[in-house]
Amino acid sequence: MSAYADLLREYREKFDKEIFPLLASHELIHKKTGLVYHSFQKRIDRIELQKKSIESKISLLKQHMSDGSKVEDFDKSMMFDLISMFAQGTLSYFEIYKSCLKFSLNFEKLGMVKEEPGYNEMIDHLGDYKNNGIPVFHKAGLRTFFNVDLRNVLKNDSWWINNNFEFTYEEPDGTELSLSIGELYGELASINSIVLGFTENHQKNSDNKPL
Repeated sequence: MSAYADLLREYREKFDKEIFPLLASHELIHKKTGLVYHSFQKRIDRIELQKKSIESKISLLKQHMSDGSKVEDFDKSMMFDLISMFAQGTLSYFEIYKSCLKFSLNFEKLGMVKEEPGYNEMIDHLGDYKNNGIPVFHKAGLRTFFNVDLRNVLKNDSWWINNNFEFTYEEPDGTELSLSIGELYGELASINSIVLGFTENHQKNSDNKPL
């Protein structure tokens, strides 16, 4: 299982280099210093406490497996708590990012008419945006990077734990997908890095004054 800091760095690098510069250069986000993040830090602090609890349980899981024991033999109630905390923490980051987009996206430029668009809608409009007839983003890739399907599953609470104690859900095409603890760790790091990348880059972008 990769260290959380390494996963965070990997996803953050992709967002910083490939996503945010396009949002800023095509003026798809407004510069609104201070309007987006006034209450977010308290929510992020709460998630950080959840992550510490997750890390302590993962440490116990690693200790359990270090002598050759299987994941399935780990304490079932603790495994259930661990998966549930992963789900809750990941959804919390998704909701923060949804709020970031709602306050920051240039709805008019993206052709959005709803005042309260959903997460899917905002990502899809970004994916559909064209500059001089050329798509700025690869729509399917954008939906994958921002993990629209997983966010929907978490929001709709439509997941379960299979017999191997894996987080399990159905994709839109009906395919059943299961994520191990290590993969859940990666999903949490992914959306965590997006929230950090967006808030920090957006703040810098808002503070930059034209020459």
